[in-house]
Amino acid sequence: MKVIFEEYSGIIITAVAIIALIAVVGLLLAADGPVHSAFVNLIKELFDKASVS
Repeated sequence: MKVIFEEYSGIIITAVAIIALIAVVGLLLAADGPVHSAFVNLIKELFDKASVS
């Protein structure tokens, strides 16, 4: 086990970091995620203000 980690530690760390990044981005951009909700609200307010003027 020690030899495996000595040989492939960089690859393992890189793979775990990429998987974690994909998971975080997936959660943020999900249908009910905070980024999606903020973007929808921004577009809604933009169209509301544009139609009033």
